[in-house]
Amino acid sequence: MAVRHVWAWGGAVTSDDWRKVIDLGLALENGAELQQDRELPALLRRMAPQVGLTREDADAALVSAPDTAALVREIHRRTREGTYRIGRAFGAADLLKESGDRTGARKVLEDAMAAEVVPLYRAQLQAHLDHVDDPDDT
Repeated sequence: MAVRHVWAWGGAVTSDDWRKVIDLGLALENGAELQQDRELPALLRRMAPQVGLTREDADAALVSAPDTAALVREIHRRTREGTYRIGRAFGAADLLKESGDRTGARKVLEDAMAAEVVPLYRAQLQAHLDHVDDPDDT
């Protein structure tokens, strides 16, 4: 069952949409050709705003197969790099907070936020940042 989310620009996406784009990006990385189908343009138009691209960026990329493949690669890259970035930031911030360095924890999260373009990841970073000064539960 796909989990439905509404994120950037009100576009409704599902967990299946994220999975499809990740799988397409992985396939392209492994040398596969992008299979054009009737659902691909709609998928990419939904997903572009989720990674900080405009719908106009998506429309421009959908005019040719190489440009469409480049769009899939860019969406995949932003998803992959953002995932790694927030994972590293959360881990480092948690360690700093545990050691009593809340200022350092805040800086790590702010630096990750400054580099992040994916709205979902920015929201997750902001949520973590909003709780840096909360007392520890331990």
